[in-house]
Amino acid sequence: MLCALGAAALLLTGAYRSAGDGLPGTVLAAVALALTALIVWAALGLALVRRPASAAVTLRADDAPEFHTMIASLAADLGVPAPDAVRVCPECDSWLEQDPGRFWGRPRTVLVVGAPFLWWLRVGELRALLAPVVAGTEPAADPAVAAARSWVRRLDALAHPYAARIRPARVSPWTAPLRRVPRAFARQLLDLTRGQAEIMERDIAAWASSRAQDVDAPLRATAHEQVGLAYAGWDRLLTRLAAPAWNLGRYPDALMAGVVAALTELSQRDRLADVFGARLAERPACDLLSAPERVDAQVSRLAAVIFADRSARQAVGWADYPANVIEPIWRAKAGVLVEALDASDGQPGPACVGRVLDRIREGAAARPRVRSGQDPGDHDRAADTQAFDPERMTEHVIALVSCAALDTGRMHAGVDWLDGAVLVDGGGRPADVSALVGQAVDDHDDLPLRAWLDGIGVRTAEPIRLGG
Repeated sequence: MLCALGAAALLLTGAYRSAGDGLPGTVLAAVALALTALIVWAALGLALVRRPASAAVTLRADDAPEFHTMIASLAADLGVPAPDAVRVCPECDSWLEQDPGRFWGRPRTVLVVGAPFLWWLRVGELRALLAPVVAGTEPAADPAVAAARSWVRRLDALAHPYAARIRPARVSPWTAPLRRVPRAFARQLLDLTRGQAEIMERDIAAWASSRAQDVDAPLRATAHEQVGLAYAGWDRLLTRLAAPAWNLGRYPDALMAGVVAALTELSQRDRLADVFGARLAERPACDLLSAPERVDAQVSRLAAVIFADRSARQAVGWADYPANVIEPIWRAKAGVLVEALDASDGQPGPACVGRVLDRIREGAAARPRVRSGQDPGDHDRAADTQAFDPERMTEHVIALVSCAALDTGRMHAGVDWLDGAVLVDGGGRPADVSALVGQAVDDHDDLPLRAWLDGIGVRTAEPIRLGG
């Protein structure tokens, strides 16, 4: 930036001296002034831009005194400064970052911890996992490293405004060329400094790993095994349970409690099940928080904002999840199927299971055509008469059959932490509806499905209640 300002000063000096030398001098002065304006504009963009902090929940010392004590003890064992602040994010990762809110003085180092790790790992495991991360506080406090990181972050924030989330929602079209100038300038500088920045970060990571090698070493292998398990369970919980709620404008208010339930079930199916019981007897890291349920609610709300990119949502507890999320989705999908069937027939008909099964038995050519992109949240649910998606067809028939079973009062919507929505009986036992429907759709054999429906009291000719 100082070099850019120096170049601008030289151009202004040259423009001033050439201004009175006839037409060539005037042209040179005009070009110099234009280049000076561009350089100053780019320099101001770099000076004023700030990359916002990662989306995370601040964990104050009053909210988690034991956790802060553990981090301070870990830093003392490593012989490095303790982080200045701790935040919890809804991601399976942990890292150090500088507080972007400070312009002058020593930069504050913030430790960001992934909430799934905090809820699933035991205290010793989390301590071992965070040791290399906390060791990085020493190089982070170095003025040269802090300045280099700040410079790269500013370049990245200016070059990629969408990723940095700093672009205003509304901008005037006439300012677009002005915005492109500092952005292009920042991209050029970022390309020039990227290689050196990557080398610096690799060296710092290697140093921190070496520094933490002897701290909690026996638990580090176990912690890394559990990290892989946490990734798998967290991903399945988001895709199978959180995403459907987000699509309806709701969010589960205790995602971390769901993570623990999902990972408990997943670990019992995994090869780690042999040592599972002994491990659960140890203290979970979330016990270091004063109010884990309150932090869970904050992280759950933040996860909906980050992953679904929406903020206006209504919380839903796991106890109310089947009635408020699963059943509305089933009834909406059943409605989409019936609309597609009406479009194929050319005339409306009863919304009943028997009508759909009869059409499926007639063969693939006579099946209703369901648009592959239709979801319960879509405003336009008109049937697509040009394409047929067998996978989507099975999904909608499962929803229709589930709605018919719900109407009997003998079956209920339930939550499977790994598989998502399930249909369960009064004793909580899941019904294998997907296998029965798959046999009917793929093999045109609906007798087992009809027999099961008859056994739970479903009359296939009786209309069912659909979603709006």
